[in-house]
Amino acid sequence: MLELHNAFSHMQDQLAEYVANLKETTAAKEKIESELRIAREIQLAMIPHSFPPFPDMPQVDLAAMLKSAREVGGDLYDFFTIDKNRFCFAIGDVSGKGVPASLFMAVTRTLLRSIADKVTSPAEMVNSLNKSLSMNNESCMFVTFFMGILDLNTKEVRFVNAGHNPPVMIRKNGDIKMFESKGTIPLGLNEFFQYPEEILKLEPGDKIFSYTDGVNEAENASSELFGDPRMMDVIRKHKDDAPRELILAMEAAIVKHVAGYPQSDDITMMALVLKE
Repeated sequence: MLELHNAFSHMQDQLAEYVANLKETTAAKEKIESELRIAREIQLAMIPHSFPPFPDMPQVDLAAMLKSAREVGGDLYDFFTIDKNRFCFAIGDVSGKGVPASLFMAVTRTLLRSIADKVTSPAEMVNSLNKSLSMNNESCMFVTFFMGILDLNTKEVRFVNAGHNPPVMIRKNGDIKMFESKGTIPLGLNEFFQYPEEILKLEPGDKIFSYTDGVNEAENASSELFGDPRMMDVIRKHKDDAPRELILAMEAAIVKHVAGYPQSDDITMMALVLKE
């Protein structure tokens, strides 16, 4: 009987210790989850959410969405006016996921806004951004990045693609194709790399659709990617839609493809149109 009593006492002590450890672990987990929620709110607050974005520029309509795979992520988009006739738009994808990627994303976006106050050439902006991100980058993180500046007077887009997925040009006449790549590298890898600037002429009714690889690399349970062909098919079917409707159609197609399979990467899209 004494041995049985001792056994029960030992079990009670172990159970009490287990409950205490569980409470401590649960409290720590709840604290981390709370901090991540706050970090997510801060991160999302950094990117613009007002659509249409430029009341003083009725010639342009733009829409964008960012859907993180985790509480915080490394994708980003941004857009802002430079003067009454020009505005800048950008999209990027940081290597890795989670908190480190979100911090690098925040630094990238902050630097972009800071640099834009000093220079307005896309090449100068990207080269300066790359130099800043490359210095003291001991973690060897990087960000694929596309940015352009649309001049409403000339109807020209001056742009730089730093190793990012090529955006899709959707012409009013029905011609649809991806931007040609110049073979550049992501930002943050080589501070001496010089990024070339390119020029694209727009006509009224033309659209530009940009995205991160969370779109074309969205997987279903069979590890089948959404892929460029499906993405281009959605664009062809909705080429005449407004930017917001195009993005919603792409999101719906991705949801249908993954069929409930957990999202493995951040999904970000941006579409803009030069109105007729």
